[in-house]
Amino acid sequence: MKFELNGIITFSKDVSEETQTDIIEVLNDRSIFLKGVPEGKEDEASTIMSYKFEGKELKLHMISGTYTRAHEGIVRLKKPIMEKVGRKHQIGIRDILIEKYVITIPTNEEYMETLKDKKLKVPECDVDYDKHGVKIIFADMGDSELKRNIIDRAIKFVRNELEKLDKKGSDDLTFEVCKIAPCTIVSEYKTTRNNVFEQEPTELAEAKGWVRRFVGRGQWFYTAPMAKLFRAFESLIVEECIEKVGFDECLFPKLIPLDVMYKMRYLEGLPEGMYYVSPPKRDPEMFEEFVNEMMIKKEIPVDTLKGLLRDPGYVLAPAQCEPFYSFFDHELVDIEKPFKFFDKSGWTYRWEGGGAKGLDRVNEFLRGECVWMGSPEFVEKTRDDTLLYAEKLAEKLDLEYWTEVGDDPFYLEGRKSEDRGIEFPDVPKYEMRLWMPHIKDERKGVAVTSANIHGTHFVEGFGIKDYKGRKVWTGCTGYGLTRWVMGFLSQYGLEFEDWPELIQKKIGKMPEAPSTTTWPIK
Repeated sequence: MKFELNGIITFSKDVSEETQTDIIEVLNDRSIFLKGVPEGKEDEASTIMSYKFEGKELKLHMISGTYTRAHEGIVRLKKPIMEKVGRKHQIGIRDILIEKYVITIPTNEEYMETLKDKKLKVPECDVDYDKHGVKIIFADMGDSELKRNIIDRAIKFVRNELEKLDKKGSDDLTFEVCKIAPCTIVSEYKTTRNNVFEQEPTELAEAKGWVRRFVGRGQWFYTAPMAKLFRAFESLIVEECIEKVGFDECLFPKLIPLDVMYKMRYLEGLPEGMYYVSPPKRDPEMFEEFVNEMMIKKEIPVDTLKGLLRDPGYVLAPAQCEPFYSFFDHELVDIEKPFKFFDKSGWTYRWEGGGAKGLDRVNEFLRGECVWMGSPEFVEKTRDDTLLYAEKLAEKLDLEYWTEVGDDPFYLEGRKSEDRGIEFPDVPKYEMRLWMPHIKDERKGVAVTSANIHGTHFVEGFGIKDYKGRKVWTGCTGYGLTRWVMGFLSQYGLEFEDWPELIQKKIGKMPEAPSTTTWPIK
Protein backbone atom coordinates (compact mmCIF):
# COMPACT_ATOMS: atom_id res chain seq x y z
CA MET A 1 0.00 0.00 0.00
CA LYS A 2 1.02 3.60 -0.54
CA PHE A 3 0.13 6.50 1.76
CA GLU A 4 0.48 10.09 0.54
CA LEU A 5 -0.37 12.98 2.82
CA ASN A 6 -0.56 16.77 2.72
CA GLY A 7 -0.81 18.04 6.26
CA ILE A 8 -0.46 21.13 8.43
CA ILE A 9 0.98 21.53 11.92
CA THR A 10 -0.38 24.78 13.37
CA PHE A 11 1.64 26.53 16.10
CA SER A 12 0.48 28.96 18.76
CA LYS A 13 2.26 31.87 17.05
CA ASP A 14 4.20 32.71 13.90
CA VAL A 15 7.29 30.53 13.54
CA SER A 16 10.46 32.67 13.59
CA GLU A 17 13.52 31.84 11.47
CA GLU A 18 15.41 30.72 14.55
CA THR A 19 12.53 28.41 15.56
CA GLN A 20 12.30 27.11 11.99
CA THR A 21 15.99 26.13 12.09
CA ASP A 22 15.41 24.00 15.19
CA ILE A 23 12.22 22.44 13.74
CA ILE A 24 14.04 21.57 10.49
CA GLU A 25 16.62 19.73 12.55
CA VAL A 26 13.78 17.54 13.89
CA LEU A 27 12.30 17.04 10.41
CA ASN A 28 15.65 15.75 9.16
CA ASP A 29 15.86 13.16 11.95
CA ARG A 30 14.55 10.07 10.17
CA SER A 31 14.93 7.91 13.29
CA ILE A 32 11.63 9.39 14.51
CA PHE A 33 9.81 7.29 11.90
CA LEU A 34 11.90 4.12 12.20
CA LYS A 35 10.93 3.07 15.73
CA GLY A 36 9.24 -0.35 15.54
CA VAL A 37 10.03 -0.82 11.83
CA PRO A 38 11.51 -4.27 11.03
CA GLU A 39 15.03 -4.40 9.64
CA GLY A 40 15.01 -4.20 5.87
CA LYS A 41 11.66 -2.36 5.81
CA GLU A 42 13.04 1.14 6.45
CA ASP A 43 11.94 2.33 2.99
CA GLU A 44 8.35 1.55 4.00
CA ALA A 45 8.38 4.09 6.85
CA SER A 46 7.22 7.72 6.59
CA THR A 47 9.36 10.10 4.57
CA ILE A 48 8.99 13.89 4.47
CA MET A 49 9.13 14.79 0.77
CA SER A 50 8.83 18.55 1.26
CA TYR A 51 7.92 21.17 3.86
CA LYS A 52 7.12 24.88 3.96
CA PHE A 53 6.62 27.44 6.75
CA GLU A 54 3.82 30.00 6.40
CA GLY A 55 3.12 32.17 9.45
CA LYS A 56 1.89 29.84 12.19
CA GLU A 57 1.76 26.85 9.87
CA LEU A 58 4.19 24.13 8.88
CA LYS A 59 2.96 22.48 5.67
CA LEU A 60 4.19 18.93 5.04
CA HIS A 61 4.08 16.53 2.12
CA MET A 62 4.73 12.98 3.34
CA ILE A 63 4.64 9.49 1.83
CA SER A 64 5.00 6.02 3.30
CA GLY A 65 4.43 2.32 2.85
CA THR A 66 2.77 0.17 5.49
CA TYR A 67 5.19 0.94 8.36
CA THR A 68 4.83 4.20 10.33
CA ARG A 69 2.18 5.25 7.88
CA ALA A 70 2.06 8.89 6.91
CA HIS A 71 -0.82 9.80 9.22
CA GLU A 72 1.04 8.16 12.11
CA GLY A 73 4.25 9.90 11.04
CA ILE A 74 2.82 13.42 11.21
CA VAL A 75 1.47 12.71 14.71
CA ARG A 76 4.90 11.35 15.79
CA LEU A 77 6.49 14.71 14.94
CA LYS A 78 4.55 16.53 17.64
CA LYS A 79 6.50 15.35 20.68
CA PRO A 80 10.09 15.80 19.38
CA ILE A 81 9.23 19.23 17.91
CA MET A 82 7.82 20.41 21.23
CA GLU A 83 10.82 19.02 23.13
CA LYS A 84 13.09 20.94 20.78
CA VAL A 85 11.34 24.32 20.57
CA GLY A 86 8.56 24.48 23.15
CA ARG A 87 10.36 25.81 26.18
CA LYS A 88 13.25 27.31 24.23
CA HIS A 89 11.07 29.50 21.96
CA GLN A 90 7.91 29.67 24.08
CA ILE A 91 5.77 28.17 21.34
CA GLY A 92 3.19 25.36 21.30
CA ILE A 93 1.35 23.22 18.78
CA ARG A 94 -2.34 24.08 18.51
CA ASP A 95 -3.53 21.58 15.92
CA ILE A 96 -2.59 18.91 13.39
CA LEU A 97 -4.67 18.86 10.22
CA ILE A 98 -4.58 16.48 7.28
CA GLU A 99 -5.63 18.51 4.24
CA LYS A 100 -5.60 15.57 1.85
CA TYR A 101 -4.69 11.94 2.33
CA VAL A 102 -4.60 9.42 -0.50
CA ILE A 103 -4.22 5.74 0.37
CA THR A 104 -3.69 3.34 -2.52
CA ILE A 105 -4.61 -0.31 -1.97
CA PRO A 106 -3.20 -2.42 -4.80
CA THR A 107 -5.46 -4.90 -6.61
CA ASN A 108 -6.06 -6.26 -10.07
CA GLU A 109 -8.09 -4.60 -12.82
CA GLU A 110 -10.91 -7.14 -12.65
CA TYR A 111 -11.59 -6.43 -8.97
CA MET A 112 -11.43 -2.67 -9.56
CA GLU A 113 -14.02 -2.94 -12.32
CA THR A 114 -16.25 -4.97 -10.02
CA LEU A 115 -16.02 -2.35 -7.27
CA LYS A 116 -16.70 0.39 -9.82
CA ASP A 117 -19.81 -1.42 -11.04
CA LYS A 118 -20.86 -1.93 -7.45
CA LYS A 119 -20.34 1.82 -6.86
CA LEU A 120 -18.47 1.07 -3.67
CA LYS A 121 -18.93 3.78 -1.04
CA VAL A 122 -16.71 4.13 2.01
CA PRO A 123 -18.03 6.35 4.84
CA GLU A 124 -16.02 9.50 5.66
CA CYS A 125 -13.96 9.42 2.45
CA ASP A 126 -14.08 9.30 -1.37
CA VAL A 127 -13.12 6.34 -3.56
CA ASP A 128 -11.22 6.50 -6.85
CA TYR A 129 -9.30 4.08 -9.05
CA ASP A 130 -6.19 4.11 -11.23
CA LYS A 131 -3.72 1.57 -12.61
CA HIS A 132 -2.13 1.18 -9.17
CA GLY A 133 -5.32 0.14 -7.37
CA VAL A 134 -8.21 1.43 -5.25
CA LYS A 135 -7.67 4.88 -3.77
CA ILE A 136 -9.44 6.06 -0.63
CA ILE A 137 -9.19 9.82 -0.21
CA PHE A 138 -9.65 11.76 3.01
CA ALA A 139 -9.85 15.53 3.34
CA ASP A 140 -9.73 17.98 6.25
CA MET A 141 -9.09 15.49 9.05
CA GLY A 142 -8.26 16.79 12.50
CA ASP A 143 -7.18 15.25 15.78
CA SER A 144 -10.65 13.93 16.62
CA GLU A 145 -10.94 11.93 13.37
CA LEU A 146 -7.43 10.54 13.83
CA LYS A 147 -8.21 9.42 17.38
CA ARG A 148 -11.37 7.64 16.19
CA ASN A 149 -9.29 5.36 13.93
CA ILE A 150 -11.48 6.17 10.93
CA ILE A 151 -8.52 5.67 8.57
CA ASP A 152 -7.77 2.15 9.79
CA ARG A 153 -11.43 1.13 9.62
CA ALA A 154 -11.78 2.50 6.08
CA ILE A 155 -8.68 0.55 4.95
CA LYS A 156 -10.01 -2.60 6.60
CA PHE A 157 -13.40 -2.09 4.96
CA VAL A 158 -11.93 -1.88 1.45
CA ARG A 159 -9.59 -4.81 2.05
CA ASN A 160 -12.56 -6.88 3.28
CA GLU A 161 -14.44 -6.02 0.08
CA LEU A 162 -11.45 -7.14 -1.97
CA GLU A 163 -11.16 -10.30 0.14
CA LYS A 164 -14.81 -11.11 -0.57
CA LEU A 165 -14.08 -10.85 -4.30
CA ASP A 166 -11.03 -13.05 -3.84
CA LYS A 167 -13.17 -15.64 -2.06
CA LYS A 168 -16.18 -15.25 -4.34
CA GLY A 169 -17.68 -18.63 -4.96
CA SER A 170 -15.78 -20.15 -2.05
CA ASP A 171 -17.32 -21.27 1.22
CA ASP A 172 -18.28 -18.69 3.82
CA LEU A 173 -17.13 -18.76 7.44
CA THR A 174 -19.73 -21.38 8.37
CA PHE A 175 -18.15 -23.94 6.05
CA GLU A 176 -14.69 -23.06 7.35
CA VAL A 177 -15.70 -23.48 11.00
CA CYS A 178 -17.85 -26.63 10.71
CA LYS A 179 -16.12 -29.95 11.36
CA ILE A 180 -19.13 -31.75 9.82
CA ALA A 181 -20.18 -30.61 6.36
CA PRO A 182 -23.26 -28.33 6.48
CA CYS A 183 -26.51 -30.03 5.36
CA THR A 184 -25.27 -33.44 6.60
CA ILE A 185 -28.23 -35.34 8.11
CA VAL A 186 -27.29 -36.55 11.62
CA SER A 187 -30.61 -38.11 12.68
CA GLU A 188 -34.08 -38.78 11.23
CA TYR A 189 -37.42 -40.41 11.94
CA LYS A 190 -39.95 -41.93 9.52
CA THR A 191 -43.66 -41.82 10.31
CA THR A 192 -45.43 -45.09 11.13
CA ARG A 193 -48.74 -43.93 9.60
CA ASN A 194 -49.90 -45.30 6.26
CA ASN A 195 -52.06 -42.34 5.27
CA VAL A 196 -50.17 -39.04 5.30
CA PHE A 197 -51.90 -35.79 4.44
CA GLU A 198 -50.56 -34.32 1.19
CA GLN A 199 -52.34 -30.98 0.65
CA GLU A 200 -50.95 -27.47 1.13
CA PRO A 201 -52.25 -26.42 4.58
CA THR A 202 -52.17 -22.63 4.12
CA GLU A 203 -54.88 -22.62 1.46
CA LEU A 204 -57.08 -24.97 3.50
CA ALA A 205 -56.62 -22.89 6.66
CA GLU A 206 -57.69 -19.78 4.74
CA ALA A 207 -60.69 -21.57 3.26
CA LYS A 208 -61.81 -22.75 6.73
CA GLY A 209 -61.37 -19.28 8.26
CA TRP A 210 -58.58 -20.38 10.61
CA VAL A 211 -56.27 -17.69 9.28
CA ARG A 212 -56.63 -14.54 7.22
CA ARG A 213 -53.91 -12.59 5.45
CA PHE A 214 -53.17 -9.36 7.27
CA VAL A 215 -52.60 -6.15 5.29
CA GLY A 216 -48.87 -6.23 6.10
CA ARG A 217 -46.61 -8.47 4.02
CA GLY A 218 -45.78 -11.78 5.70
CA GLN A 219 -48.33 -11.28 8.50
CA TRP A 220 -51.43 -13.29 9.37
CA PHE A 221 -54.48 -12.99 11.58
CA TYR A 222 -54.82 -16.32 13.41
CA THR A 223 -58.42 -16.92 14.45
CA ALA A 224 -59.63 -19.02 17.41
CA PRO A 225 -59.06 -22.57 16.00
CA MET A 226 -55.49 -21.77 14.93
CA ALA A 227 -54.80 -19.87 18.17
CA LYS A 228 -55.98 -22.94 20.12
CA LEU A 229 -53.59 -25.15 18.16
CA PHE A 230 -50.74 -22.65 18.70
CA ARG A 231 -51.28 -22.65 22.46
CA ALA A 232 -51.42 -26.45 22.54
CA PHE A 233 -48.05 -26.67 20.83
CA GLU A 234 -46.63 -23.92 23.01
CA SER A 235 -47.65 -25.87 26.11
CA LEU A 236 -46.18 -29.12 24.73
CA ILE A 237 -42.87 -27.51 23.79
CA VAL A 238 -42.55 -25.92 27.23
CA GLU A 239 -43.44 -29.16 29.06
CA GLU A 240 -41.72 -31.68 26.82
CA CYS A 241 -38.59 -29.73 25.86
CA ILE A 242 -37.83 -26.50 27.70
CA GLU A 243 -38.73 -27.45 31.28
CA LYS A 244 -37.01 -30.83 30.97
CA VAL A 245 -33.72 -29.05 30.33
CA GLY A 246 -34.32 -26.77 33.33
CA PHE A 247 -34.73 -23.30 31.81
CA ASP A 248 -36.16 -20.39 33.82
CA GLU A 249 -38.76 -18.25 32.07
CA CYS A 250 -37.97 -14.54 31.64
CA LEU A 251 -39.68 -11.77 29.67
CA PHE A 252 -37.33 -10.39 27.00
CA PRO A 253 -37.76 -6.92 25.46
CA LYS A 254 -38.61 -6.96 21.75
CA LEU A 255 -37.53 -3.40 20.93
CA ILE A 256 -33.75 -3.72 20.66
CA PRO A 257 -31.38 -0.69 20.60
CA LEU A 258 -29.08 -0.56 17.57
CA ASP A 259 -26.03 -0.61 19.85
CA VAL A 260 -26.97 -4.12 21.00
CA MET A 261 -27.26 -5.29 17.38
CA TYR A 262 -23.87 -3.71 16.64
CA LYS A 263 -22.21 -5.61 19.48
CA MET A 264 -23.83 -8.83 18.24
CA ARG A 265 -22.42 -8.13 14.73
CA TYR A 266 -25.91 -8.78 13.42
CA LEU A 267 -25.72 -5.47 11.57
CA GLU A 268 -22.84 -6.93 9.55
CA GLY A 269 -24.41 -10.28 8.77
CA LEU A 270 -28.02 -9.46 7.91
CA PRO A 271 -28.67 -5.69 7.95
CA GLU A 272 -31.31 -6.05 5.24
CA GLY A 273 -33.32 -8.58 7.27
CA MET A 274 -34.56 -6.34 10.11
CA TYR A 275 -37.33 -3.85 10.79
CA TYR A 276 -35.76 -0.55 11.91
CA VAL A 277 -37.63 1.67 14.35
CA SER A 278 -37.49 5.48 14.41
CA PRO A 279 -38.94 7.16 17.52
CA PRO A 280 -41.03 10.29 16.88
CA LYS A 281 -40.07 13.76 18.02
CA ARG A 282 -42.24 14.19 21.10
CA ASP A 283 -43.81 17.50 20.10
CA PRO A 284 -47.60 17.62 19.42
CA GLU A 285 -47.32 20.97 17.64
CA MET A 286 -44.91 19.54 15.08
CA PHE A 287 -47.39 16.77 14.27
CA GLU A 288 -50.24 19.23 13.79
CA GLU A 289 -49.10 19.93 10.22
CA PHE A 290 -48.99 16.21 9.50
CA VAL A 291 -52.52 15.66 10.82
CA ASN A 292 -53.92 18.66 8.94
CA GLU A 293 -52.31 17.57 5.67
CA MET A 294 -53.66 14.05 6.13
CA MET A 295 -57.20 15.33 6.77
CA ILE A 296 -57.19 17.57 3.71
CA LYS A 297 -55.51 15.16 1.27
CA LYS A 298 -57.26 12.06 2.65
CA GLU A 299 -53.99 10.14 2.41
CA ILE A 300 -50.99 9.61 4.66
CA PRO A 301 -48.34 12.31 3.93
CA VAL A 302 -45.35 10.03 4.33
CA ASP A 303 -42.74 12.64 3.35
CA THR A 304 -44.03 14.98 6.05
CA LEU A 305 -43.99 12.14 8.57
CA LYS A 306 -40.34 11.34 7.79
CA GLY A 307 -39.34 14.82 8.94
CA LEU A 308 -41.05 14.24 12.29
CA LEU A 309 -39.12 11.08 13.10
CA ARG A 310 -35.77 10.77 14.84
CA ASP A 311 -32.98 8.70 13.29
CA PRO A 312 -33.48 4.91 13.57
CA GLY A 313 -32.52 3.89 17.08
CA TYR A 314 -33.93 0.39 17.43
CA VAL A 315 -34.90 -2.77 15.58
CA LEU A 316 -37.77 -5.15 16.27
CA ALA A 317 -36.17 -8.30 17.70
CA PRO A 318 -35.04 -10.48 14.75
CA ALA A 319 -33.36 -13.23 16.82
CA GLN A 320 -35.22 -13.00 20.18
CA CYS A 321 -32.05 -13.85 22.15
CA GLU A 322 -30.54 -10.33 21.90
CA PRO A 323 -31.54 -9.12 25.42
CA PHE A 324 -29.76 -12.09 27.05
CA TYR A 325 -26.28 -10.95 25.95
CA SER A 326 -27.05 -7.34 26.81
CA PHE A 327 -28.20 -8.44 30.29
CA PHE A 328 -24.65 -9.72 30.95
CA ASP A 329 -22.82 -6.85 29.24
CA HIS A 330 -19.38 -6.54 30.94
CA GLU A 331 -20.45 -8.75 33.86
CA LEU A 332 -18.19 -11.15 35.74
CA VAL A 333 -19.84 -14.57 35.89
CA ASP A 334 -19.09 -17.91 37.52
CA ILE A 335 -19.28 -20.78 35.03
CA GLU A 336 -19.95 -23.13 37.93
CA LYS A 337 -23.29 -21.30 38.29
CA PRO A 338 -24.49 -21.27 34.66
CA PHE A 339 -27.53 -19.40 33.36
CA LYS A 340 -30.47 -20.90 31.45
CA PHE A 341 -33.23 -18.46 30.42
CA PHE A 342 -36.17 -18.88 28.06
CA ASP A 343 -38.67 -16.42 26.60
CA LYS A 344 -42.04 -16.92 24.88
CA SER A 345 -43.48 -13.50 25.53
CA GLY A 346 -44.12 -12.16 22.04
CA TRP A 347 -43.48 -11.93 18.33
CA THR A 348 -40.16 -12.10 16.53
CA TYR A 349 -39.67 -10.05 13.36
CA ARG A 350 -37.60 -10.65 10.24
CA TRP A 351 -37.98 -8.90 6.92
CA GLU A 352 -38.17 -11.67 4.33
CA GLY A 353 -39.08 -9.27 1.51
CA GLY A 354 -40.40 -11.22 -1.45
CA GLY A 355 -39.48 -14.49 0.29
CA ALA A 356 -42.49 -14.31 2.63
CA LYS A 357 -45.08 -16.91 1.60
CA GLY A 358 -47.66 -19.15 3.20
CA LEU A 359 -47.63 -19.90 6.91
CA ASP A 360 -44.13 -21.37 6.90
CA ARG A 361 -42.17 -18.26 5.89
CA VAL A 362 -43.52 -15.14 7.55
CA ASN A 363 -42.19 -11.77 8.72
CA GLU A 364 -43.84 -12.00 12.15
CA PHE A 365 -43.73 -15.29 14.04
CA LEU A 366 -43.91 -16.91 17.47
CA ARG A 367 -41.38 -19.18 19.11
CA GLY A 368 -39.90 -20.25 22.40
CA GLU A 369 -36.31 -19.03 22.71
CA CYS A 370 -33.81 -20.68 25.05
CA VAL A 371 -30.47 -18.99 25.79
CA TRP A 372 -27.73 -20.21 28.12
CA MET A 373 -24.21 -19.44 29.28
CA GLY A 374 -21.50 -21.45 31.01
CA SER A 375 -18.46 -23.60 30.36
CA PRO A 376 -17.96 -25.00 26.84
CA GLU A 377 -18.87 -28.48 28.09
CA PHE A 378 -22.07 -27.23 29.74
CA VAL A 379 -23.06 -25.23 26.67
CA GLU A 380 -22.57 -28.18 24.30
CA LYS A 381 -24.51 -30.61 26.52
CA THR A 382 -27.37 -28.14 26.93
CA ARG A 383 -27.61 -27.64 23.16
CA ASP A 384 -27.69 -31.41 22.63
CA ASP A 385 -30.44 -31.78 25.26
CA THR A 386 -32.64 -29.08 23.74
CA LEU A 387 -32.40 -30.82 20.38
CA LEU A 388 -32.92 -34.32 21.82
CA TYR A 389 -36.20 -33.38 23.50
CA ALA A 390 -37.48 -31.70 20.34
CA GLU A 391 -36.84 -34.94 18.44
CA LYS A 392 -38.57 -36.96 21.16
CA LEU A 393 -41.64 -34.68 20.95
CA ALA A 394 -41.83 -35.16 17.19
CA GLU A 395 -41.64 -38.93 17.63
CA LYS A 396 -44.40 -38.84 20.28
CA LEU A 397 -46.57 -37.06 17.73
CA ASP A 398 -45.41 -39.42 14.95
CA LEU A 399 -44.13 -36.47 12.91
CA GLU A 400 -41.56 -37.34 10.27
CA TYR A 401 -38.41 -35.25 10.70
CA TRP A 402 -34.71 -35.08 10.06
CA THR A 403 -31.94 -33.11 11.79
CA GLU A 404 -29.07 -31.70 9.78
CA VAL A 405 -25.99 -29.57 10.29
CA GLY A 406 -27.07 -25.99 9.64
CA ASP A 407 -25.48 -23.99 6.85
CA ASP A 408 -26.58 -20.56 8.12
CA PRO A 409 -25.93 -19.94 11.85
CA PHE A 410 -27.48 -16.51 12.39
CA TYR A 411 -24.35 -15.07 14.02
CA LEU A 412 -22.14 -16.16 11.08
CA GLU A 413 -24.59 -15.43 8.29
CA GLY A 414 -23.03 -13.78 5.25
CA ARG A 415 -19.57 -13.56 6.79
CA LYS A 416 -16.36 -14.69 5.08
CA SER A 417 -13.77 -14.22 7.83
CA GLU A 418 -13.20 -13.67 11.55
CA ASP A 419 -10.39 -11.44 12.80
CA ARG A 420 -10.93 -11.48 16.58
CA GLY A 421 -9.62 -14.94 17.47
CA ILE A 422 -13.09 -16.18 18.40
CA GLU A 423 -13.44 -19.78 19.65
CA PHE A 424 -16.02 -21.67 17.61
CA PRO A 425 -17.69 -25.02 18.31
CA ASP A 426 -17.16 -27.96 15.97
CA VAL A 427 -20.78 -27.60 14.82
CA PRO A 428 -22.27 -24.11 15.25
CA LYS A 429 -25.84 -25.11 14.35
CA TYR A 430 -28.16 -28.10 14.12
CA GLU A 431 -31.51 -27.63 12.41
CA MET A 432 -34.49 -29.96 12.81
CA ARG A 433 -36.99 -30.09 9.93
CA LEU A 434 -40.52 -31.50 9.72
CA TRP A 435 -41.39 -33.11 6.40
CA MET A 436 -43.89 -31.30 4.15
CA PRO A 437 -45.49 -34.03 2.00
CA HIS A 438 -47.39 -31.62 -0.30
CA ILE A 439 -44.09 -30.52 -1.91
CA LYS A 440 -43.64 -33.21 -4.56
CA ASP A 441 -40.57 -32.18 -6.55
CA GLU A 442 -38.15 -32.88 -3.71
CA ARG A 443 -38.20 -33.90 -0.06
CA LYS A 444 -38.71 -30.56 1.63
CA GLY A 445 -38.96 -29.79 5.31
CA VAL A 446 -39.84 -26.75 7.39
CA ALA A 447 -37.19 -25.82 9.99
CA VAL A 448 -38.88 -26.04 13.40
CA THR A 449 -35.94 -26.09 15.84
CA SER A 450 -32.61 -24.31 15.51
CA ALA A 451 -29.98 -25.32 18.09
CA ASN A 452 -26.89 -23.09 18.13
CA ILE A 453 -23.58 -22.73 19.95
CA HIS A 454 -21.77 -19.39 19.59
CA GLY A 455 -18.44 -20.19 21.24
CA THR A 456 -17.00 -16.88 22.46
CA HIS A 457 -18.64 -14.75 19.73
CA PHE A 458 -21.08 -12.94 22.05
CA VAL A 459 -18.83 -13.21 25.09
CA GLU A 460 -16.20 -11.16 23.22
CA GLY A 461 -18.73 -8.73 21.78
CA PHE A 462 -20.25 -7.92 25.18
CA GLY A 463 -17.10 -8.17 27.31
CA ILE A 464 -18.40 -11.04 29.48
CA LYS A 465 -15.79 -12.83 31.60
CA ASP A 466 -15.55 -15.57 34.19
CA TYR A 467 -14.25 -14.22 37.49
CA LYS A 468 -11.44 -16.81 37.47
CA GLY A 469 -10.56 -16.28 33.81
CA ARG A 470 -12.08 -19.57 32.62
CA LYS A 471 -13.67 -20.00 29.20
CA VAL A 472 -17.25 -18.80 28.84
CA TRP A 473 -19.48 -19.87 25.94
CA THR A 474 -23.09 -19.19 25.02
CA GLY A 475 -25.77 -21.07 23.10
CA CYS A 476 -29.39 -20.65 22.02
CA THR A 477 -32.18 -22.87 20.73
CA GLY A 478 -35.28 -21.52 19.05
CA TYR A 479 -38.44 -23.65 18.94
CA GLY A 480 -40.38 -22.10 16.08
CA LEU A 481 -43.97 -22.34 17.26
CA THR A 482 -45.39 -21.02 13.98
CA ARG A 483 -43.36 -23.57 12.01
CA TRP A 484 -44.10 -26.50 14.34
CA VAL A 485 -47.78 -25.87 13.68
CA MET A 486 -47.19 -25.57 9.92
CA GLY A 487 -45.20 -28.83 9.88
CA PHE A 488 -47.88 -30.57 11.94
CA LEU A 489 -50.70 -29.45 9.62
CA SER A 490 -48.64 -30.43 6.57
CA GLN A 491 -48.56 -34.06 7.80
CA TYR A 492 -51.91 -34.35 9.60
CA GLY A 493 -54.24 -31.92 7.84
CA LEU A 494 -56.91 -29.75 9.47
CA GLU A 495 -59.41 -32.34 10.67
CA PHE A 496 -59.40 -32.53 14.47
CA GLU A 497 -60.41 -36.22 14.41
CA ASP A 498 -57.24 -37.10 12.47
CA TRP A 499 -54.89 -35.56 15.00
CA PRO A 500 -52.93 -37.55 17.62
CA GLU A 501 -54.50 -38.00 21.03
CA LEU A 502 -51.80 -35.91 22.73
CA ILE A 503 -52.86 -32.84 20.74
CA GLN A 504 -56.59 -33.54 21.10
CA LYS A 505 -56.28 -33.71 24.88
CA LYS A 506 -54.32 -30.46 25.01
CA ILE A 507 -56.98 -28.66 22.97
CA GLY A 508 -60.09 -30.25 24.41
CA LYS A 509 -62.73 -28.78 22.14
CA MET A 510 -61.95 -26.83 18.99
CA PRO A 511 -63.66 -23.43 18.78
CA GLU A 512 -65.53 -22.40 15.66
CA ALA A 513 -63.92 -20.12 13.12
CA PRO A 514 -65.48 -16.67 12.64
CA SER A 515 -67.26 -15.87 9.40
CA THR A 516 -69.12 -13.06 7.67
CA THR A 517 -71.47 -13.15 4.70
CA THR A 518 -68.50 -12.53 2.42
CA TRP A 519 -65.64 -14.31 4.23
CA PRO A 520 -64.25 -16.90 4.08
CA ILE A 521 -65.00 -17.44 0.41
CA LYS A 522 -66.74 -20.78 -0.06
